[in-house]
Amino acid sequence: MSIYIFGKTPEDNKDKQSIQLLFENLCLAYEEIFVWEPLFNSIKSLLPSSPKIRTFAHKSDLKDSNNILLSLGGDGTMLDTINFVIGTQIAVLGVNLGHLGFLTTAGREDISHLVSEIKKNNFTIEKRPILEVDYPSNEEKRRFAVNEACFISTNRGSVINLEVFVDDKYLSTYSADGIILATPTGSTAYSMAAGGPIISPQSQCLCLTPIAPHNLTFRPIIISDNSMVKVRIPKNNNDCEMLLDGYSIFKENNMEVVMKKSPYFWNLVRLENQDFFKAIRDKLMWGTTPKYLKTPQ
Repeated sequence: MSIYIFGKTPEDNKDKQSIQLLFENLCLAYEEIFVWEPLFNSIKSLLPSSPKIRTFAHKSDLKDSNNILLSLGGDGTMLDTINFVIGTQIAVLGVNLGHLGFLTTAGREDISHLVSEIKKNNFTIEKRPILEVDYPSNEEKRRFAVNEACFISTNRGSVINLEVFVDDKYLSTYSADGIILATPTGSTAYSMAAGGPIISPQSQCLCLTPIAPHNLTFRPIIISDNSMVKVRIPKNNNDCEMLLDGYSIFKENNMEVVMKKSPYFWNLVRLENQDFFKAIRDKLMWGTTPKYLKTPQ
């Protein structure tokens, strides 16, 4: 097994110490450790001097086999790994150097034993669905999103009208600040903040969540992930911005966007003591009472 390292430059001293510890353990356990070139250039002073540490710059540099890519950062950094692993069997393991880290597998406190757990194969791999997005001006023909596709008005404070079809059947015209089409993975992100439901990862569905709808009868709706969702942005509209996992893709109108589940999956590493419901209890405080609401004794 080869180990790949992706991430952003650490700024906190604790994060730098965590990275040093991680690489010391990796060099003891593996013969080949490949570091994303921009990251390597920013942290090379922290790394042990070892011929085992090499660099990679492009997706084509990764060996398409049952290897693991470690993502150093938060959830946003993990989502960026899709550009490297889409269409491969490489699994992503997130080491949380950010804040919430809902998708990440390990925190700073886990680094000392993380490598040994991987070496012993004490982990499982969750296959998370991916959205495939097509639209007319897309030169790459297809784009992908792990969390969601989001459509919002570029004129903040003004509603936008979006015609939505499911399997070519007209659903409704949404008059709202925008709409979100979320995967189960993305249900705990923007969709949840907009009032959408939390969906367990094994659920074979997508969620269409309106953002501040002008019509109060609009509510989040769950549809099969075998469905094709089409969003038509009328010409006589404010310009619409489409974001995939938070990244702006276009800002225009008179556009038709088609979305469906990709044949590819995002392979996510989970250690043996982890599960989705533990994550929502621990990180989203699910079912707990905030301290400031507790009755004084």
